[in-house]
Amino acid sequence: MPYLNIVTNQTVSDEAGLLKAASQTVSKAAGKPETYVMVAVEAQANMMMSGSDAPAAFLDYRALGLPNDRSAFSDVLCSLITEQLGIAGDRIYISMTDSERQNWGWNHSTF
Repeated sequence: MPYLNIVTNQTVSDEAGLLKAASQTVSKAAGKPETYVMVAVEAQANMMMSGSDAPAAFLDYRALGLPNDRSAFSDVLCSLITEQLGIAGDRIYISMTDSERQNWGWNHSTF
């Protein structure tokens, strides 16, 4: 049920590697089995942050429940993007959404 969408204005040379690293990172940091994690990447997006088109990323994280320590979770996700894409933490925004079970569909039903 955790979902992470990574949008960046950068070219991602190894999308499969980024997806795998992100899936493992989210699983560990959120304390959820990786079998429930979904990750998507949108590279080369038209994106500007702080009036600049320098390397940037927007992460949209949604799940049924958020980690208690959201600051530590933000640190883990920023570190992932910095390590994988070379984007500095001050050029990354993260949106975290706690979804209600009845609003999350899966396998022909909801949670």
